[in-house]
Amino acid sequence: MTCLLSFDIEDWFHAHNLRPVVSRSEWESCEARVVENTRRILGLLEKHDTTATFFVLGWIAERHPHLVEEIAGGGHEIASHGCNHELLYEQSREDVQADLHQSVEILRSIVDTPVLGYRAPSFSITNEAVEVLDELGFQYDSSSFAFSAHDRYGRLDAADTRSSGTFVRLANGLLEARLPQVGIPMTERAIPWAGGGYFRFIPYSIYRRGVRRVAKTRPFIFYLHPWDLDPDQPRFASLPWSYRLRHYTNLDKTAARLDRLLADFEWQPIRDALPSDAQDN
Repeated sequence: MTCLLSFDIEDWFHAHNLRPVVSRSEWESCEARVVENTRRILGLLEKHDTTATFFVLGWIAERHPHLVEEIAGGGHEIASHGCNHELLYEQSREDVQADLHQSVEILRSIVDTPVLGYRAPSFSITNEAVEVLDELGFQYDSSSFAFSAHDRYGRLDAADTRSSGTFVRLANGLLEARLPQVGIPMTERAIPWAGGGYFRFIPYSIYRRGVRRVAKTRPFIFYLHPWDLDPDQPRFASLPWSYRLRHYTNLDKTAARLDRLLADFEWQPIRDALPSDAQDN
């Protein structure tokens, strides 16, 4: 079984669930908790002798370059999460291109490693964005969920939805590392199973069975945010109840569940599972 481990490095106030109560103009004044929470993740990875892919937000890298150095120093893959954490389909092509270019420049100024991969904020990938990624020299994107019910996920018309594989070569040559779903028995429905809130909501014993089911047939990609492990982050009673449910449920259980997940499966960064032609470019 092939299991691919990834983390989206952003702080609690970057989450789109909190946009109704935390504006972008307030980010600089918010309590920074990403360094402490990312170090918790790094400690668990070291405990299990495991490396992963870290999709680092440029906003974070600019303010905490030492954190990027720590991640790279642990042998982990450094990839891009963009800079501004805005939904891609709400930006112009020019703004997306500028954001992606800036993110790579920031990361390369801190660590001397190639930036092969990208993950869009809230998985808001678009057909236009994958064209920009290819133009900028990225080798893969890992933002695609074949799940239409979520209100923020993007769509890729170019992805071959007939394929059940994890890696799909898009028409422009960019590799799409698709996130997994698990079918619900006796229905034609499938639900996302890659991590984040799904990992926090689903009982661990059931979640583990889903990982095993997917990984037997194709690489399983898992993701998590540092704030997913942080029950002490600021809370807002004025946040709409659906967003409170998404963002705060079981935060106090995530670290222990991640510890179990790292013990139950063998993990590697996404770059290690890329086809050889993608790695060599």
